[in-house]
Amino acid sequence: MRKRNWREYNKKLVQRGSLTFLIDPKVMKTLAPKAQKKKKGRPLEFSDQLILMLLMIKIHYKMPYRMLEGFARFFFEQFKKMKVPTYSLMYKRAKGLSIKLPKLSSCRPKTIIIDATGIKIQREGEWKVKIHGKGRPRKWVKLHVAIDERTQEIVGEISTDATVDDGKAFPKVVQQVRGRPKLVIGDGAYDDRDIRELIRKKGGKSLIPPPSNAVCHGTDLDRDEAIKVIRAFGGGKIAKSIWGKLSGYSRRALVETTFSRYKKMFGERAFSRTQERIVLENRLKCILLNKMIRAAA
Repeated sequence: MRKRNWREYNKKLVQRGSLTFLIDPKVMKTLAPKAQKKKKGRPLEFSDQLILMLLMIKIHYKMPYRMLEGFARFFFEQFKKMKVPTYSLMYKRAKGLSIKLPKLSSCRPKTIIIDATGIKIQREGEWKVKIHGKGRPRKWVKLHVAIDERTQEIVGEISTDATVDDGKAFPKVVQQVRGRPKLVIGDGAYDDRDIRELIRKKGGKSLIPPPSNAVCHGTDLDRDEAIKVIRAFGGGKIAKSIWGKLSGYSRRALVETTFSRYKKMFGERAFSRTQERIVLENRLKCILLNKMIRAAA
């Protein structure tokens, strides 16, 4: 665990609520639309960087699109030549930004921890369900993330349908991680031969608990060793807990901390409805969370 100066950390948490913005003139130049080659239709009046910045403000301060337009007008009023997109234009442009997003982190982690959590996208109020019962099924999406064990930054992320298995999402999440991690920690959902083989090809080791009825096959030394250690302690939950502390698997709790931080900061519910917008929203939330972690480090 890294040491933290709690006095400075608390000051930075307070600073998150400040509405004082320092705008670098160089940044303003990047927000201006770039000259485009001759194409059919009207040229873009607002750059993708400007739309992205406004969407991050929307997510951080939990603003509806109409309120975001009013905030942006106040924000840019000191720049007389700076125009502000309308709320309807921001909504339309957001749909096509998912493929142009910046990378989550520049970290090259030695140990990554991977897991998934559910995000609500449509739900009835808790009070209505309690009094009148469920009226329609709730809808969810899965957020799959990989975090750097040292910095706790999110280094890989994808959003999928709730029915997608964690193991199937694993290759796409790991593909985003820079470098070659030496250790990959995951829960029992990632106990799959293809996943372990993929980790070995990347030059790393897997730390994944085998199921209670697992059998040694001699093809995976790491998995067989885990099975033998758990059996040596008598099997069951207590034996697996002891193995987790001895092997370092207990560090997997850090990804649960990341999910807790994510939901406390942004809530358990996505404001978007379509899959494309949900992908964009979750990626921007992860980028914002990484920025806050770096600022509080």
